[in-house]
Amino acid sequence: MTSESEQVRALQQAILERARELSDEHIAQGEMTRNKIIADAREKIKLMEQKELLAARVNADRDYQRQVQASELRIQAELDRNRWGLVQSVMDKLSRRLAALRKDDKAYRPVFEYLLRDGVERLGRPRLVASIGNEDLKRFHDEWRVMVETCCGDGIEVRLSPEACHCSGGLRLVSEQGDVMIDNTFEGITSRRENELQQLVFERLFSTLSSKGTVFDG
Repeated sequence: MTSESEQVRALQQAILERARELSDEHIAQGEMTRNKIIADAREKIKLMEQKELLAARVNADRDYQRQVQASELRIQAELDRNRWGLVQSVMDKLSRRLAALRKDDKAYRPVFEYLLRDGVERLGRPRLVASIGNEDLKRFHDEWRVMVETCCGDGIEVRLSPEACHCSGGLRLVSEQGDVMIDNTFEGITSRRENELQQLVFERLFSTLSSKGTVFDG
């Protein structure tokens, strides 16, 4: 159990490390987008300055300040959309990585067995119903009883639901009475860690971009 638990912890750590790697990749893309936006904005401001020199100084300065503020707000909104798009891209790639893990039987099987045992132990009920993905249903159906006995020991009955759940891996366990449930699917685990992952990516993006100053700094 200790080895399998370490494997799951290693998987979770790998997910966080991959999030860091992907966020670093997208930071460079975000910097390129940011520089282009700023360059375009400065060019527009330069043209605005040339036009404003033809008008009265006081009115020109007032109008210029209004337009600069409006441009800065638009640019900030575009940067915010870009940052959120990068975060979503990281999360999408993590989902694909987990989906790829399930296709590797050697790596996936011990993880699945740990999630089964973990769910049974946490629910603490002798009779449970397990819902798994369609591919896993085909893969584990014939050996399910043996797997449950090997992972959970005698006295534990985990009936396999004939209906597949919509997940990319792992399983969902519910008590026979239907009053308690634990979601150990990859989606369930990712959802529980989603805020942590998003915060990590946001912190790296914002700290990198904010260190450059405001969009109109020299």
